[in-house]
Amino acid sequence: MSAEFDLVRQKVTESFLKQTIMSTIGATIETIEPGEVTIKLPFKEGLSQQDGFIHAGVITTIVDSACGYAAMTLMPEDARVLTIEFKSNFASPAIGDFFIAKGKVIKPGRTIMIASGDVHAHKNVDNEAKLVSLMQASMMVINP
Repeated sequence: MSAEFDLVRQKVTESFLKQTIMSTIGATIETIEPGEVTIKLPFKEGLSQQDGFIHAGVITTIVDSACGYAAMTLMPEDARVLTIEFKSNFASPAIGDFFIAKGKVIKPGRTIMIASGDVHAHKNVDNEAKLVSLMQASMMVINP
């Protein structure tokens, strides 16, 4: 990848590190590519709901961020991103050793970008991936 995109990766990484929610829940960025970002979340009992699944709010948090950062990779250098709408569907309980949220830009735009995302639960034993959640989101380009 070009040195120019290395600056984009650095910008996304620095922004991600400013989101204290990400460090609080233990999420990390796994990949940053043009229009696509993945975030990993290890299972933590403290993030579960009453039945022992990772809480839907936590799952939504990581996929929203993956979609937002995917959009940021396509924005002007000095722009920031802000989620203005999303819809999330849950396909199965969030049970696994770790979770991978993938955000991908579907329609880039000058002021609004549309992204989709998904979260898969993985088990360390067989690395079986199971769909947990799907998201469609609208991201606003915030210019200084």
